[in-house]
Amino acid sequence: MFASINESYGQTCCPNGLYTQETVTSIHPISGCLFTITYCYYDAPGGDRKLFICGVFIPYTQPFGCDFELFEINAGFWALVENFVLEDLHGKAPFDPCGEGGGQTNLIVESSKAKCLKAIPDPSEAGYRILPCNEEPGLCVSIYSVCVENGILVKNYISGPTLTGNGSCGVYDMDLDHIDPRCFNSCQ
Repeated sequence: MFASINESYGQTCCPNGLYTQETVTSIHPISGCLFTITYCYYDAPGGDRKLFICGVFIPYTQPFGCDFELFEINAGFWALVENFVLEDLHGKAPFDPCGEGGGQTNLIVESSKAKCLKAIPDPSEAGYRILPCNEEPGLCVSIYSVCVENGILVKNYISGPTLTGNGSCGVYDMDLDHIDPRCFNSCQ
């Protein structure tokens, strides 16, 4: 089920031809809901890694206990999405171990997503989608360093989240039982 959904949406997901598109399916730790993240990544020539989070899909029918009211779309959710993406990416293109003596031999990661997103029901795919609002261009960008210590990813923020581009969108916390069709700020 997830492959066809991501294939149909993901064909135009990545910003340009340099990126590799991936998906990761996980369980929201508070709501118990299964969801799939579509993201793109590439290793820049200078050694930095670029990530772009394309969107999220949450199926209506859940294999486990799921409380849509507890599936909140807010700053904590986006931090969770970023962590799931980093863990998945580490399994495909591992991050370096942290340096000894407090130093780090790590990658600088630039993570971005559309500045304005919307959560919409998608009856044709039997689920909810969190997608970019095309009428409000721009990005939400965070930069951090990442390394691995004792098998655990260590993420240190350098800057962000920072908004780029013109236009604005509101700040709305919502859950899947109370979706607001307006575009919301993903850097909230």
